[in-house]
Amino acid sequence: MRILALNFNQKGVGSFRRSFYFSRELARAGHEVTLVTVSRASRFRRSVLFKRDWIDEATEPRGSGPWIRLIEGPAWGYRMLPGWGSGPLDIWGRIRELEVGNYDAVFGFEHHPNVSWPVYLTQWRKRYAFFSDWCDWFGGCGNQFRGWRIAHRIDSYLEERIRFYAERVSVTSKTLLARALAIGIPREKVIHVPEGAATDYITPFDQSDARRQFRLPQKAPIVVAVRNGDMCRHVRIFREVVRQVPEALFLMVGRESRPALDLAEHLGIADRVKSTGWVSDEAYPRCLACSDVCFYPLEEGQRDSARWPAKILDYLAAGRPVVTNSVGEVEGLFRQREVGVLTPQPDEEFAEAIVALLREPERRRFLGGQARKVMVEEWDWRVRGAQIAGLVAPLARKAEEIIGESHMHEPRSPDLKRASTDDCGP
Repeated sequence: MRILALNFNQKGVGSFRRSFYFSRELARAGHEVTLVTVSRASRFRRSVLFKRDWIDEATEPRGSGPWIRLIEGPAWGYRMLPGWGSGPLDIWGRIRELEVGNYDAVFGFEHHPNVSWPVYLTQWRKRYAFFSDWCDWFGGCGNQFRGWRIAHRIDSYLEERIRFYAERVSVTSKTLLARALAIGIPREKVIHVPEGAATDYITPFDQSDARRQFRLPQKAPIVVAVRNGDMCRHVRIFREVVRQVPEALFLMVGRESRPALDLAEHLGIADRVKSTGWVSDEAYPRCLACSDVCFYPLEEGQRDSARWPAKILDYLAAGRPVVTNSVGEVEGLFRQREVGVLTPQPDEEFAEAIVALLREPERRRFLGGQARKVMVEEWDWRVRGAQIAGLVAPLARKAEEIIGESHMHEPRSPDLKRASTDDCGP
C-alpha cells in the first residue's frame, strides 16, 4: 500500500522521532511510505530525499532497506499560530501531495494545522483511510499558550476532534488510552503502542573517548541530562548532589537554558555545570557516553503521565544507569526490569539516589548492561514493528482481496485458454 505520514514537528525534533520509526517499520512490512515533516534549513523550498537511518539521507535509495521517502516542507510561518505546525507553504504542499499521491492510508502524528487541515480538506474526496497517533496530551497541559485560556480550550477541542476521523488511534500511554475511551472512541479502535528505543542509532561508546571529545575530566563523577523544560529542577537536584559529592559535574545537553544557568549561578554551583548547547545527531550518543549517571525528573500529573519520555529510552539504549521518578509509563518498565532507580519526588531524595550510584561503580555497570540488553531485546522499534504494521493490516488484506477479485474477472487471452485446455490431458 501507499502510505503518507504527516509529522507536525521540524525534522529531528519532538514527534519526528516517533513518526520516522513508525514509517520505517511500515516500510519494513512492505509498504511504500512517504513521511512529510518541516525543514530546519529552508524557509521557502521543499526538498525530497530518501531515508533509512536516523543519520543521513540520500537522493535515491541505494542498498538494502527499508527506505522511506522524506519530504521536508518549507519552514516559513511554522510558528505563526500558537502550538506551531502552521506554515502556509508547508500546509499547501501537504494538500497537493494528498491530491496527487493516490495514497491508500494516511498517518497523522498529532493534531496541529499541518496535520489536521490537509486531512479535513482532502479525505472526503480522496477516500483514503486515516490513522491518528496520539503521543502527548497537549490539551491536558502540554500547551499553555502563555496563559490564554480560550486558546487552550480551542486547542483541546481540535486535539480530540481529529481522532474521530481515524480508522484507528494509536496512543503512547495508558493515560491517553483512557482519555480516548472517555471522549467516545470505541475500544476496538484504540491501540496502545508504547515508545520504542532507537538502538541502532543510540549505542554505547567508550566513556574515556567521549570525555576527551568534550574536554571533560576523566576522573570526575559526571551526571548527564538532556534539555527538558527550563531545567531548573535538574539544577536544584544537582545542588543537593554537590553537597555530598563536591567534585561532581553536571553536563546539560541541548539548547542552553538561561533560567537554569542563572539559577546555578545563584546557588553557587555555576562552575560545576556545563551546557553543551545544541549538539549534532552524530555527537548526541557520545554526550550520553560521558555520564556516570543519567537522570530525568518527572512530575506527578497529566503531562508526564500521558507521554512516554523518549530521552529515558535514549539513556537506557546508551547503556547508562538512570534515576527517575515513579510516574506514568516509566514506572512499569523500571519495576519490571532492573534498568535503573525509581525515587520519590523530593529533590533531596532524588539526589540521594544519584549519589548512591556515583559511589557504587559495580552497580552502575550492572544497571547499564541490563539497560542496553532490555532495550535491544524488548524495546527496539523493530520489536514494535509487527504491532505498527498490524494497524493497517485489515486495510492491506482488503486491498489484496479487491485486487484478487479483479484478476479473477479479467478475460483470458485465447492463448491462455488454449493452454488451460491442453493442460487437462487427452
